[in-house]
Amino acid sequence: MLEFVKILSVLILLSAFVLMGNKRINSYIETFRVQSLFIALMAGINGIIMLRTEGRFDLLAICVLILVLKVIYIPGLLHRTYAHVKYEVEKDFILNIPILISVCSGLVVFTYFCLGTLSSIIPNSIILQLVNSVSVIWIGLFFMISRKKAIGQIIGFLVIENGLFVTTMLGTEGMPFIVDLGLFIDLITAILIMGILVFRINDLFDSIDTDQLNKLKG
Repeated sequence: MLEFVKILSVLILLSAFVLMGNKRINSYIETFRVQSLFIALMAGINGIIMLRTEGRFDLLAICVLILVLKVIYIPGLLHRTYAHVKYEVEKDFILNIPILISVCSGLVVFTYFCLGTLSSIIPNSIILQLVNSVSVIWIGLFFMISRKKAIGQIIGFLVIENGLFVTTMLGTEGMPFIVDLGLFIDLITAILIMGILVFRINDLFDSIDTDQLNKLKG
């Protein structure tokens, strides 16, 4: 099963690169859905291992929560939000896609060299998985600041949260269930607030391009 975890770790990182290469908001949402599905599978596999060895079911419960919230509910909410705002065909990203992908590759290399110093205290197999998960955090942050539309920035925030969750799961074998549950509640609250802000931005500026907020400057 551990081999599947390693494969899923790579797939999660690749999904972040695919997300960066996407040009349409609907593609952002679907890529996030796929990435969350990979994370749910990883949590499920680790949950089965923990249930067999320690009798804990925390990660299995988290796996179900991820499937319900991040694979089904949040992508559906974002699709409905985007369907109700006015759509204009306009460039969403600040830099060209090849440049964005190159920067993401640089972030992975940077993370590898930073975490490589921990090889004396952490097994190499775990370090490589941590490199993948921490790289997802960096790519999510870079995605968020490289997109103009509010929904794209929301997706970037969600990818950062995905990377943080995977890093925590790999580094600590999962946080206590009550802590994870509180984080999910905070996440849902944040997404609902962001969804409301998307509607308000669209109502005021007839666009969800956050660059339009510059008009508020006196």
